[in-house]
Amino acid sequence: MKGEFILDRNHLSYWLRQMRKSRELIGPLMDGGKDIVFKSVDKIHELVLDCPASLPSPKEFLFPQYESMLRFTPLHLPLTKGGQGGVSLSEKAIEDLSDKTKRVIFGVRSCDISALSLMDKFYIEGHKDPYYARRRENTLFISIVCNNPDPTCFCIGLGTGPYLEKGFDIQMTDLGDRYFVQIGSHEGAKTVKAMSFLFRRPQKTDYEDQYEVFLSSKARFHKRINLEGIRQMILEEKVKDDFWQWVAGRCFECGGCVYDCPLCTCFTVTDRTYSEGIERVRLWDTCMFKGFTRMAGGVLPNEKMVKRTKRWYYHKLIYYPESLGGFGCVGCGRCTITCPGKIDMASIAARLKGLVLNEEEE
Repeated sequence: MKGEFILDRNHLSYWLRQMRKSRELIGPLMDGGKDIVFKSVDKIHELVLDCPASLPSPKEFLFPQYESMLRFTPLHLPLTKGGQGGVSLSEKAIEDLSDKTKRVIFGVRSCDISALSLMDKFYIEGHKDPYYARRRENTLFISIVCNNPDPTCFCIGLGTGPYLEKGFDIQMTDLGDRYFVQIGSHEGAKTVKAMSFLFRRPQKTDYEDQYEVFLSSKARFHKRINLEGIRQMILEEKVKDDFWQWVAGRCFECGGCVYDCPLCTCFTVTDRTYSEGIERVRLWDTCMFKGFTRMAGGVLPNEKMVKRTKRWYYHKLIYYPESLGGFGCVGCGRCTITCPGKIDMASIAARLKGLVLNEEEE
């Protein structure tokens, strides 16, 4: 059962409620004040269906900011006749703490679905990360086309939104009183088939309305940035060191751009000791921090800030396309909102484009 369908808006809550019987339902909810975040949904009517594209990335449900991996519990052995015994260092109970929860994440934007396809290549292809892979296998994503992109969004220039032709499980377009539903995976097809009586096949007017929404969304973008030209500038060595010095001078080393990015993959692993044993955990880290590449003996190969900022942009613009087949940026605009120094990806791309234009004029 693949293809395109129509779901009446009044049937959405029932559909989500039925899915919640077998999976944890995650969706965009108000988190006090005016913040909207992805959280476990208790009351479906509280879902924010017209939320901005810039809300936090759902990446954390596949690659959590803090993830327990293993727990080592020493085994206590009985005392021998000689009075020896206690904790055996050679025998330990090892408990796998990997998350096996089945989830459906509703309300994801196209740019984040595009980011997930690259995250899959990084964590699953080649050297497979079992923690990420298990979460990925157990998670169904239902994305919604952006009818009203944020002013900071520029996915349209990268082909990562606001509408996708592939790479999604289920993609929905809001047509007002109904949703245009597209199926893109086997798991998505199974989910729709289970509640097939809620759906009908699209008619000509449905296709026309969907196309009008797409055209309207494209016209609303404030930024149209193509990173390929910037990548070529770097490859042709047109970007001088003094430019990266200027960028480094504006960096506060807060890590906000990295932690908000749906495509950053850096992490560290540490063991934490508790009274009942030792727990191994994985935490987000960032190559923008001085100690990230600390070597034996305390050597810091990238102690200077200019090296770290330059490496971050090279990683996004050069190494990602070479190794994963796409930019390490999907145009979500989160770093634009987060960065206090205004050296986000869009601003840097615009500044570099301005520099090359000025050189051509001279």
